[in-house]
Amino acid sequence: MTTIHDVAKRAGVSAKTVSRVMNDHASVTAKTRDKVREAMAAIGYQPSAVARHFRAQGASAVGVLMGDPSGGYHTRTHHALLLACLETGRHLTVELFDGPVVGWHERIRAFIEDGGIREVILLPPECDFGPLKALMRELDVRCVLISPTTPDPNFPAIAMDDRAAAREVVEHLFSLGHTRIGHIAGHPDHAASTHRRNGFFEAYAAAGLPRPAPELIVGGEFTFKTGMDAAKLLLDIDEPPTAIFAANDDMAAATCMEAQRRGLRIPDDLSVVGFDDAPIAGVIWPTLTTIRQPFEPMALRALQTFAAWNSSDSGVRPSPFLAQHTLVVRESTGPARKRPPGKSS
Repeated sequence: MTTIHDVAKRAGVSAKTVSRVMNDHASVTAKTRDKVREAMAAIGYQPSAVARHFRAQGASAVGVLMGDPSGGYHTRTHHALLLACLETGRHLTVELFDGPVVGWHERIRAFIEDGGIREVILLPPECDFGPLKALMRELDVRCVLISPTTPDPNFPAIAMDDRAAAREVVEHLFSLGHTRIGHIAGHPDHAASTHRRNGFFEAYAAAGLPRPAPELIVGGEFTFKTGMDAAKLLLDIDEPPTAIFAANDDMAAATCMEAQRRGLRIPDDLSVVGFDDAPIAGVIWPTLTTIRQPFEPMALRALQTFAAWNSSDSGVRPSPFLAQHTLVVRESTGPARKRPPGKSS
């Protein structure tokens, strides 16, 4: 079955542009509109047929719980889920989940029961919160987990290989002559933080290089502010790194800001790499080298997983799915400098 992403690839546009054509959005030019429609006809894409197929497999609404809807990762995931719902004729119902605060159990129960939600997508770190998953089982709600720490025998998972992606980042920096590389880790409660840090270390081991000194590994929490604080620590050490790999784009953007505040040139004096390919990666200057997470394919796969699960006569849950990442090389990485610049006064 063809998808909106197949149409986008054929027409040479984004999935968002295809969505706008399907909704007769006024901002799309006639030339682009014709190109998209030609692509739809060429591959036999019929939106109504796709939607009918998925609606036949279960309820219209799918729920998602988000802990930080303002973050770059959640922003991209939310948008990808909206596109996937458009593709499959579903509707997205979102609830804020701030962790195990007083009353969370009753509030989530009301969200499920009052909204008639039978299927929920759990993002990190909610996908690892045992009491929440226990509540979903009690309410007989089917869940798809996005990037959980460990497999769950009750719910299928969709993930990417964060360790392999982190290794690819470090190997890219090695190819540019960097060996003294700092790492800003993510939130300690997120499995992705551990996987990316382990991938960082594995790249050194594979290259036969000693593990970076502890001073080069600084904790963050996937926020701009913690990225700024971590960058200050890394750039204040006596021999600062020639490159910094941050565990997400918000922290990488903060690193760029702190470096430029000190008069450092990126990438001449310092190379910076992020992770996710969040919107900020393509709009800051210089644009950010990063790992592009396959948000749209993962979101669509989540809804396809529900459809396959619902159509199974035996009710057997689908197998896990591993999505493919991409290293996007932009302007924030370059050859290692010959000598570290002096610290600002």
